[in-house]
Amino acid sequence: MNFSKEDQIKVEEAIKTVELTTSGEIVPAIFTQSDFYPASHFRLSLFLGLLTPSIFLIFTGLIQTPTDVLWFQIPGIIVGYYLAYIPQLKRYFSTKAEKLEEVHQRALQAFFENNLHTTEGRTGILIMISVLEHRVEILADKGINDKVPQDTWNKILEPLVQSLKNDHLGEGLVHTIVECGKVLSLHFPIKEKDKNELSNKIVTDNN
Repeated sequence: MNFSKEDQIKVEEAIKTVELTTSGEIVPAIFTQSDFYPASHFRLSLFLGLLTPSIFLIFTGLIQTPTDVLWFQIPGIIVGYYLAYIPQLKRYFSTKAEKLEEVHQRALQAFFENNLHTTEGRTGILIMISVLEHRVEILADKGINDKVPQDTWNKILEPLVQSLKNDHLGEGLVHTIVECGKVLSLHFPIKEKDKNELSNKIVTDNN
């Protein structure tokens, strides 16, 4: 993932600028992955455990007995398990349903861990990016959901997904924050004596 210190500064400045126009509170979160996905390791282990002896059986004369199969199968199983640590393979050997569920659960966890549910007008909004899965999600608090349909956020997120896939995350996240700000300033304009209730820092795996 290409996300530099300069990108971080631009994102945090975008949040500050947007929140001068709205009482909404935007919190971005970037996670390497939303889950370990243990099933992907076992699927790849099984795949290589079956594939390895099959290749040697077809193309060489090294396998003569059932015991010979095991000598090739066990290394394939072990190698498959560790290969699943490679993000591209882990993503490929995880099902779409698993990724959808885990990203959503991680977004809910981040929402409450970072107190987005505690703002005065219930106007906290989380923009969460999960890099491994190439998934993004927006979770808004009740005050926002009462006025803005989820489809609005889904349309805003589409360019961010492409930015993530094309490794232009910083640029895409700034654009998304600005677009969210336009919606929030329309429904939740800045109030007199409004104060910044939540941090403008990016939430990551390390905080």
